[in-house]
Amino acid sequence: MKRILPALIICLTCTLPYAAHAAEGRQVLKMYSFEKKKAPEQWSARKTFVINANRCLGLFNDRNKRYPSSTTLTIRDIPQDKGIDVSFDMIFVGSWDSEGKLADRFIVTGNDGTELLNMTAFPCTLIDNDDSKPVGNNGLVAVGERERAYWIKRMKLEIPASAIKDGEANLTFKGFLTGRKTEFWAMDNVMISVR
Repeated sequence: MKRILPALIICLTCTLPYAAHAAEGRQVLKMYSFEKKKAPEQWSARKTFVINANRCLGLFNDRNKRYPSSTTLTIRDIPQDKGIDVSFDMIFVGSWDSEGKLADRFIVTGNDGTELLNMTAFPCTLIDNDDSKPVGNNGLVAVGERERAYWIKRMKLEIPASAIKDGEANLTFKGFLTGRKTEFWAMDNVMISVR
């Protein structure tokens, strides 16, 4: 019984997203969870990073030359005249600033640079702006010489058929950060479904 219960939980966890999309009448086109050191070739940046014993795509930082600034996902074989939904776990690491003149920014662009998401509010809350006092974070991860708090937020993009060309969509994910050593991002559990 001790071995059956964990296996059953893992099985349900893996099949629930499929079941939810099937109930909505959606076909899952592709899923990505980054379990290896390199992501599949559909991603332009392929290096993975371990957060809480789980590999994810990243880390990214547009101001730090040791990390890539963005990644582009190429999605092929999209049925004609169909839109797609793209959902993923966005992992915000460190002290992302929300709103105002010094706000950080996260964007997703599609074919021809069409902006699909422009985000300037983040779940990264710190008491007295102190990195060692995070609020509501999912855990801590060592980046360089320091541990940083991280927050995971499930994101969803709806990409209309008009934004897809010849059955292909290219999505570029990029953060514009104010911190060279204090802010990073990563992503995991990417699901692409046809609407």
